[in-house]
Amino acid sequence: MQTERYSTRDRSYGIWHRVKSIARFLSARQAGALTMADLDSVLFAEYNYPDKLPLCLIEVAMDIGQEKPAGVIRNLARLADIPAFVALYTHAEYPNPSNTNWPDIDHFRIKRIWPHPEESWRVLTPNEWAKALVQIRGWQLRRFQVQEAANDPEY
Repeated sequence: MQTERYSTRDRSYGIWHRVKSIARFLSARQAGALTMADLDSVLFAEYNYPDKLPLCLIEVAMDIGQEKPAGVIRNLARLADIPAFVALYTHAEYPNPSNTNWPDIDHFRIKRIWPHPEESWRVLTPNEWAKALVQIRGWQLRRFQVQEAANDPEY
């Protein structure tokens, strides 16, 4: 097992994702609908409120030029049949306006790791990643809409 590199976990992504911060990039309705759970300070699960339906797994870390192995969340996503991403962020040189105790985020390096793993990283602005999260959420909610089963009495 690897030892912790830093004694304190950076909370920039968790702060960036909160409604007061992410609403800078989305409508108030979209920002309020984006819900996530921090599973261990680096693994975030996008989910639907109020039914807590998991929609996406995202492993998040400060970008220090690493490749970021993410085999565990790739396998969790495969088993759950939901998408998974790695999101590496670079701090801005100014604080997040919604919580000045933490730096804002300048940009992300994003890679989908399940399904159809991407070979290379995409660099996205915070605005682009916020809109991508809304898009992922919409795709997943449409996938999971209740549908009639073949063994229902009507069939």
